[in-house]
Amino acid sequence: MDGWVQDLWLVAIVDDVPDDEVRRWWNGHETPILDDLAETAPGVRLGTILTTFEVTEPDGPARRVFDLMFLRGTCPEEFDRNTSAPYVLPVLDDELRAALLAAFSSRPEDPVLAEVTPSDDLAEFLDRHQGARLATHSRAEAVRVRSQ
Repeated sequence: MDGWVQDLWLVAIVDDVPDDEVRRWWNGHETPILDDLAETAPGVRLGTILTTFEVTEPDGPARRVFDLMFLRGTCPEEFDRNTSAPYVLPVLDDELRAALLAAFSSRPEDPVLAEVTPSDDLAEFLDRHQGARLATHSRAEAVRVRSQ
């Protein structure tokens, strides 16, 4: 299976970010403002994810957090009826904390080779950053992998 392996981080953004920058973030990360904020924001490394050309990506704790954050960031009205913004950086509250920890919990079908941070590290990070807005971010370039 060909694809890219990358480290995935969850970062806490406390600065104000214009709505159009948030939209650009979720539509391809073409925003120097959020790129800079994500690079310098406090974060916790979740582990590695594999992105492939397949219809479904290989699952695992870090991938589930990525998918959850993407869904909450690009479909905020599904989670907060009071929002009018089409794209958001989800605010860390008790509900999102519980959803993130549930998504990050290991499952028997998770790939054994996927590198994952201890869940206690994620819980501690979430406890320290209650009220911040969250985003997933890769702090290094993805590495191309090819199956033999």
